[in-house]
Amino acid sequence: MEDIENITENSGKYKSKGVIDLTAAELNQKFTEIYNSTYDGIFRYVLSKCRNSGDIPDIVQNTYLNLYTRMSKRTDIKEPIKYLVKTAKHELYKIYGIWNLSSKNIPVYSKADDENFEDIERELLVETDEINNLLCEEIWKYIKNTDILTYKIFVLYFQYDEKLRDIAETLKVNESTVKNRLFRTLKQIKEKYNV
Repeated sequence: MEDIENITENSGKYKSKGVIDLTAAELNQKFTEIYNSTYDGIFRYVLSKCRNSGDIPDIVQNTYLNLYTRMSKRTDIKEPIKYLVKTAKHELYKIYGIWNLSSKNIPVYSKADDENFEDIERELLVETDEINNLLCEEIWKYIKNTDILTYKIFVLYFQYDEKLRDIAETLKVNESTVKNRLFRTLKQIKEKYNV
């Protein structure tokens, strides 16, 4: 493993293995540009691979922290996205070891669920009313406490506005599994919260 050198401060500039000097502001600006252009992709990648929803923010944070640390030592990272994916894979491996990161599920989907899906979906949309915001927070807490596959499906569907087919492809499961998890959980939410 590569030896880690200390970041040396010299007149407000950070040495980059003696090759390139960056001011702290330049370093932060470059990091922010990379972060803004890669965050969604890295988040979705980590989300698709995690088995526990609580691990997702930690892995993403560690991935970008590693990039920042590396940038402060050497700025010649030619392909930041490849570096970030490699780092995310390493972080996933540190947590999950050699576990198989894809899960196998048996679809239990019924076409009868399609009829009520649009009504349930509309009722879950976020509204500006404070009571509904509190209810939405409670529903998202409920969803976070479901199994990890269901949580991933809800995040990709409601927060990233992905189509069911794309979610199935991202998570490497059948589209019917995605529909079943989504419809079944929406039905449970409707019954539990009277929405």
